[in-house]
Amino acid sequence: MSARSFELLLETAFDEETPQLFEGGPSAAYANLEQAFKAARLKTGASANELNFRFEMVRLGAAIAFVKAFTRLADNEKTKEVLDVLSEAVKAKSTQEIDKIIQKKIGSFDHLYHEIFVNEQREHILALFENTLDASSKEELDALIQEGAELLQEVDWDATGSNDDDDEQIDEDLLKSLL
Repeated sequence: MSARSFELLLETAFDEETPQLFEGGPSAAYANLEQAFKAARLKTGASANELNFRFEMVRLGAAIAFVKAFTRLADNEKTKEVLDVLSEAVKAKSTQEIDKIIQKKIGSFDHLYHEIFVNEQREHILALFENTLDASSKEELDALIQEGAELLQEVDWDATGSNDDDDEQIDEDLLKSLL
């Protein structure tokens, strides 16, 4: 069930775009985590490094989904930089490489916090993103993926975009009338 939730989270966040984040798709990335988790529990070959890497890949995938959804709602170029950093990190071959990529461009993450309080859904998505980064167990990550998949199903993506355009038009009209 969680592999499907992970896939649904990414599909919904990206809408019609098909993200090619993982070789074999999101389900394969999640299956790799489950295999590493099971092998580590049974001590049949999967090292702690392998388990940590697989966990980081799924966590990055969830983080990417939340940032993509946030970007769609915020339509802010600066937030797209965060998406680029995370997309670069998901191509890493080790957790150390992921950390190096993220640390190199950590300042871009500050852009996520501009104008968040204007939209309740953006706040919720950003909170899920933050919780994803703090997640320390598979169960915690599964719960965040499930909550995110459910939340993104409820977002009215069309209404969000059209409201922003209407607000800008009203502001422009108001400014013209004042001049």
